[in-house]
Amino acid sequence: MVEVDQDREGSLKEILAISGDAPVFDGKLLESLRWAAIHYVGPLSVLLDKSAPPTLPSRPELSSPSGSQHHTSQHPVHDVVEAAVAGRRRPVSAFVSHWADARWEEMLIPVAASSRSALIVVPTVREAEEIAEILSRSHGERVVLVPDGSGSEVTRAWEKANSGAAIVVGTPRVAFWRISDLALGFVLEEGRRAMKDRQTPTVHIRDLMRTRSRIEGFGLVFIGPTPSVELIAAGAEVIQETRPWGLVEVVDRRDDPPGSGFLSERSLAALRSAVGRGERSFVFSHIRAADSTVRCTSCRAIRLCGRCGSHVARQPACPRCGAPTGPCLQCAGESFESMGTIPSRLVKEIAPRVGSDNVGEVSDDRLIMVGTERDLAGLHGLALAVAVDPDALIRGHNYRSSEEALRILARLVGSVSRKRGHRTILQTSEPETNLLAALKRGEPIPYLEGVLARRARDGFPPSTEMMAIESSGIDPAEVSVLLEDIAGGMALGPVKVRDRHRWLVQGDLRHVKQELRGGLQRLRDSGATIRVDVDPIDL
Repeated sequence: MVEVDQDREGSLKEILAISGDAPVFDGKLLESLRWAAIHYVGPLSVLLDKSAPPTLPSRPELSSPSGSQHHTSQHPVHDVVEAAVAGRRRPVSAFVSHWADARWEEMLIPVAASSRSALIVVPTVREAEEIAEILSRSHGERVVLVPDGSGSEVTRAWEKANSGAAIVVGTPRVAFWRISDLALGFVLEEGRRAMKDRQTPTVHIRDLMRTRSRIEGFGLVFIGPTPSVELIAAGAEVIQETRPWGLVEVVDRRDDPPGSGFLSERSLAALRSAVGRGERSFVFSHIRAADSTVRCTSCRAIRLCGRCGSHVARQPACPRCGAPTGPCLQCAGESFESMGTIPSRLVKEIAPRVGSDNVGEVSDDRLIMVGTERDLAGLHGLALAVAVDPDALIRGHNYRSSEEALRILARLVGSVSRKRGHRTILQTSEPETNLLAALKRGEPIPYLEGVLARRARDGFPPSTEMMAIESSGIDPAEVSVLLEDIAGGMALGPVKVRDRHRWLVQGDLRHVKQELRGGLQRLRDSGATIRVDVDPIDL
């Protein structure tokens, strides 16, 4: 129910029964969800379903715990948090810090001293559990951890979140929830892939929370070592107190002989030294590069297509444009080696050099852990981290590759403690890149501002809007006709991608999206499968 009126007209039916006594959304949240339905070209019904708990909630009993004594805080975002609790408007803030260094208890002192609520949205359950544990030490039962459990458990968490004066911690699903007397929201590392839905509507938590903050009037702080360029472009107030990570060492591998392995002698020596001290290390490999990227063994240049410039591995033809692949474009060499590999292969290479009992994959819980990006969520306090081959990340062919490379590598270096002698080693054949320089200096913002300028120059988001449309189960000509009628020259395609056809629509899409919603829904109703990816991460 969204409205009450005494006069009934038309075919509206009588209400026979009320299935629950707790409202799951209010008028302001509904306005935010309507915005999302238009922006992401998706059904409002799906978004309303996301805003509701899995089972029917009971009306929560409102609690009014007395605030704790207000202590003065020197936290960098104290003024932002205090203003939000007092109901004063402030610009959206980006606090440049690794989440494990964010001093959560101190940051939430103004919330603890009030009877208002806060919402903390994080990418993974593991991070939610760790942050909730930290906050529970000082804020006790006010902390509501939204579990990755049964529907009834999640619904109980929703009820507690709406009982008043709660500090709610959860994964992206909680960004859709109504929270009782919400003073401010925190979003952790909004640039990570987990913060964007893969299915229609492809909602990005960053933009949903920004919209909710504007409409509902609560304060908003984004936390992470590398804010997205979209957040910088939106004018977020950047707050950086100190260097956001510890020591970074760049190891130049250009002179290493062919076949010298995935790890340099300098990296192996650092790993042996850490083992000798009984300290933990992590060896990182970008697993996606193992299948998509190789380099010349002579000059160590990444193998590229001579026609379109895309990465090519050992295929006879470019997977993007179909041109025949040939020798290295830099030196005409014909021998290539892999960049990145699976963790088990790295373990086999490292074990003879450090002792097999000292190295394993993350689940093996050894002093030297070998893993990929998915293993970074629970890592912090390491003595040493080694990035096997970040060049494939940095030189990716996607327009977002450099920003994503900085984000992933910043998470890696942020997992290492700042104690004397602890560091991250980045192995590379291109040591002069601006991205590696930004990591060494601990200054991500100037680099990201440069990325933003290049995107604007080349006509990529956020300077323009973009969405990808995929269809199956329908003649692609029907979709093309619809796009031509509504989007005209802004629509490109289709191209065949596996079992689907894909179009790219780019430009000022504010009016296009509104018209497309109805047209695409008619195609779905006829039996077609349509996916709309607004602000796509991958192209």
